[in-house]
Amino acid sequence: MRGWFFVVSLFIALLGLNMALLRLLSPGRLLRTMLSVLLVLAACASWVMDTYGVALDSDMLRNAFQTNAAEARDFLGWPLLWRIAWQAGLPMLFIWSVRLPMRIWQRSLREYVLGALAGIAAVLVAGLPFYSSYASFFRNQPAARYLLAPVNVLAGSLKITRHALRGQQPYVKVGEDAHREGPPHPKPMMVVLVVGETARAANFSLGGYARDTNPLLRQKGIFYFGNVHSCGTATAVSVPCMFSDLPRDEFRLSAAEYRDTVLDIAQRAGWAVNWIENQSGCKKVCARVPTEKAEPYHPGSCGAGECRDDALWYALDDHLRDIVRDNLIVLHSMGSHGPAYHRRVPPGSEVFKPVCATERIDTCSDEQIVNSYDNSIVYTDVVLAGLIDRLAAQQDRVDSMLLYVSDHGESLGENGLYLHGQPWVIAPEVQKKVPMLMWFSPGAATRLRLDAGCLRSHLQDPLSHDNLSHTLLGLGDVATTAYRPALDVLRPCRGKG
Repeated sequence: MRGWFFVVSLFIALLGLNMALLRLLSPGRLLRTMLSVLLVLAACASWVMDTYGVALDSDMLRNAFQTNAAEARDFLGWPLLWRIAWQAGLPMLFIWSVRLPMRIWQRSLREYVLGALAGIAAVLVAGLPFYSSYASFFRNQPAARYLLAPVNVLAGSLKITRHALRGQQPYVKVGEDAHREGPPHPKPMMVVLVVGETARAANFSLGGYARDTNPLLRQKGIFYFGNVHSCGTATAVSVPCMFSDLPRDEFRLSAAEYRDTVLDIAQRAGWAVNWIENQSGCKKVCARVPTEKAEPYHPGSCGAGECRDDALWYALDDHLRDIVRDNLIVLHSMGSHGPAYHRRVPPGSEVFKPVCATERIDTCSDEQIVNSYDNSIVYTDVVLAGLIDRLAAQQDRVDSMLLYVSDHGESLGENGLYLHGQPWVIAPEVQKKVPMLMWFSPGAATRLRLDAGCLRSHLQDPLSHDNLSHTLLGLGDVATTAYRPALDVLRPCRGKG
């Protein structure tokens, strides 16, 4: 019986919370306008949560704010407009049909204060007798607070706005002592770092997935790391974090744009650094290094405001042709970005069918969604194999290596969840466990004194995005106090051969 009383209490508390919120945000003549805005926000938030099973926190909202027009298009359509129409439009008709009485400002202020206090009182009266139940509920169901629309949207937006209003922070330079160690080499070194998008380790056959989603990479002599976790569950968090010298437990997104990244450190040490963008932006990671878009290199791979990842082949060709010194080039791929997985694959090249040939994945079966997603992983296999072939073809004049790691994973319907961006504490493993692999040309392996047998013995070690920056510094022979040897994946296996 106490459980039912708690449910009633929760209903009254939520009613009081919304009453206080609406009163505080709807002063005087702004009442109808603010109520209309909140209704639209609530309708949009509830549609996203109902359709994709996601919770909305500040990181998810930040990711949404930073998306580009092509990605945003995948979420727009009649289902969202219909939800706004009936869930927000009908109440708005009533709100705008009611005539607001003209009142002196003192009475309006009194009603404003009393309405807010009444809502707060309802929360306290309903909640205090069941305090232990509330504490237990929110401790065991941490996602619940991200499901209260439009409170979740307003709270997340407030957090983002508060960060934006802090203004310019003191810029922190990292690794000012960075310099190259070791003897000069007769050939330049090309390190290609491919930042994957939304690729989850669970669907890589290199890691044991039943479907053969990596047929080409399996033949390339790559090293696949099978136990790697991301720094976040959304690009807006993971990309800045993975290029930071700080591990995840020390990293703060609010300070990331005012701090050097590993790209800055490598560039300071003498490496040529380039960023090729085929996504929605580098999240300010590439702000101080030469940056280009993939589209100009091969417009034939592009359309409707985005490019397939084969455009990156031609970008790499151009940089290989002109390489004269050691170069770190970052290729930010489109990968398996959802929900329009079918757009990541050239038409007619689908391996697994039937597919979900629409961004409206709520209209597709889970089988179709998984097929479309797996096809995007197969195409990632094609793209990476093509990059390796291009590097291998130049090995007589360039030592090279390729490192691929995804920014985060994806949910494909497990437990009713889709896409990504869940708060870290409640995110499922498939959103956090990501694929990572390396390939070395013979010259690069010799130059790095790499013990292949040793490296194979470490392929199942627990790793994360924390290892990326320090592995890059290590293989680049960059000496700096910012370098943490314990986080360098290759360090245990160098100098043994």
